[in-house]
Amino acid sequence: MISAGVGEKISSPLPNDVDSPAVIVRLDSGVTYRDLKEGEGKGEGEVVTEGKRVNIQWVLKRSNGYSIDSSSNNDGVPFIFIQQQQRAIAGLDEGIRGMKLGGIRRIVIPPSLAYTDGLNDDGTSPGPVPTGFGPKQRIRRVMENRMDVPDESFLLDVKLTRIQ
Repeated sequence: MISAGVGEKISSPLPNDVDSPAVIVRLDSGVTYRDLKEGEGKGEGEVVTEGKRVNIQWVLKRSNGYSIDSSSNNDGVPFIFIQQQQRAIAGLDEGIRGMKLGGIRRIVIPPSLAYTDGLNDDGTSPGPVPTGFGPKQRIRRVMENRMDVPDESFLLDVKLTRIQ
């Protein structure tokens, strides 16, 4: 379980042994993140930089903690992408930079850096793209109806499982 807010717990494929340092990083784009568990990557090859191919396990929620989808709902299949190649939503691409192998990070993504290119299953939309009508509809509600609502955003918990 990962804490989603004051006293609230949400089911997650991420481990229970997360550390919660108080350091929150805010990027110029509006993306914020904090490391829930520092990765163990020691060398340059174990830190996410531009052009690295990464595998992540993920949990996507709305800013109110309402669960949308996760890799565990999709048979644990990780989302795989090359950093800075526009295969991931912009907020994820920015928020994962500098992350170490094995780390767990909560990334808060404004709608303007989330699913602006749609939710197509044909591989043309940046991901992770949830499967099924329900999860996609939850994202569409934010993107179409609540994009201008203050503090409306997506929470993306990611665990970095592989870097190439």
